[in-house]
Amino acid sequence: MKFGFLKHYRKIKIEGVDPKKILNKCLKHKITLEDLRWKNDITYTVRLQGEDYKRLMQLAGHNCKLTVLKEGGAIPLLQRVKRNIAAVAGAFLLGTLLFYQSMFIAEIQVDGYRSLDEAEIRKTLQDAGVFEGARKQGDYGEAKELLYSTYDALTWVSFYEEGRLLHVDLAEGGDPMENKEEALDVPVDIVASQAGMVQKILPLQGNAKVQKGDYVNKGDLLISGRYKYHSTDYSRGDKEFTQYQHAHGKVMAKVPCHLEYYFEKTRRQKIETGSYFTGIAIHLGNFDFDSTKGWGGYEASVRTEHKLLDFVHLLPFSAHLVTVKEVTLSEKERTPEALQKTVKAALREYEKKSLREGERILDQEVTYTETPGLIKADVLLEVERDIGVEQKIDMKKEDAEREKK
Repeated sequence: MKFGFLKHYRKIKIEGVDPKKILNKCLKHKITLEDLRWKNDITYTVRLQGEDYKRLMQLAGHNCKLTVLKEGGAIPLLQRVKRNIAAVAGAFLLGTLLFYQSMFIAEIQVDGYRSLDEAEIRKTLQDAGVFEGARKQGDYGEAKELLYSTYDALTWVSFYEEGRLLHVDLAEGGDPMENKEEALDVPVDIVASQAGMVQKILPLQGNAKVQKGDYVNKGDLLISGRYKYHSTDYSRGDKEFTQYQHAHGKVMAKVPCHLEYYFEKTRRQKIETGSYFTGIAIHLGNFDFDSTKGWGGYEASVRTEHKLLDFVHLLPFSAHLVTVKEVTLSEKERTPEALQKTVKAALREYEKKSLREGERILDQEVTYTETPGLIKADVLLEVERDIGVEQKIDMKKEDAEREKK
């Protein structure tokens, strides 16, 4: 008898002291054996159907040793195909993951800056969509334009990718210290940038032309970069000469400032009802999933997120625990006390962003007026600030005017 191509069979080796006894048992229990080959008196090989192998093991017991040498037929073939399919599918998925992973930036390296702040550079890059975890852009033209427009000191910007590492190479024009030294050699006056009353003047270099209590207008001379002297060289005659220098110093003045703020008469309040539900938000590359979307049916709600995972080096991935709370909306008229607190907070923000070190608000006066639906706050400030700015001296022009005299 020949087993078919698809029929499951096993080729086994039988070892025992009484091989004929095993053969007789197979004939008695109708176990078909094929291709019987004797190796020696106690060892021979046979082929049998796959389902008969377990029956043969029971008949043999502990009297002989059975060893499977080979399997054939449909079942082993399908098992091998299954293993190969799993390997191919695993390799395909791994290749897909590696390819998808290569499309995102894992690390940004910024080099070449000197006077600029790296944190600010990275923030500018983020505004252009270039950050760790973002998708690669290729030419990065938008990021280059934003860097050039934001930082005047930059003369060259280059982006190039090395795997998932993005190199950002910068170059600034000239040595800042050399430029500073060259600027200090240029003769300048310090003039008023705006009108105000001088509170104090500190001429570090040059001659003060105003004193405390003087009122100055925009463009008035505050610290002069000219120094007049008579030469001790009598061969030059008893003539007055002018020496020019780079004037430097601070002129603090009290200047007026007018600000306007507008507020709605009523303030919206969000009051929690106690109803809420939670979910999870997942970001993987360009894929976003939020289990809270479409749930709840609240007319008004507030959403809070708590970070669970966030990494970019293997693959841009983040997971957040999301809580959505139901709220009711109500409107409440602003009280004078609440308005005053809001205006004070706005003035603190103005002082933080608009005033430099050493500058401060001296006095303030706030007037409130009502318009339909709005309240207007007119704020008149007295601010102590440095009003001095440099103005280059035209030495040739001044020398020519003196020659005419």
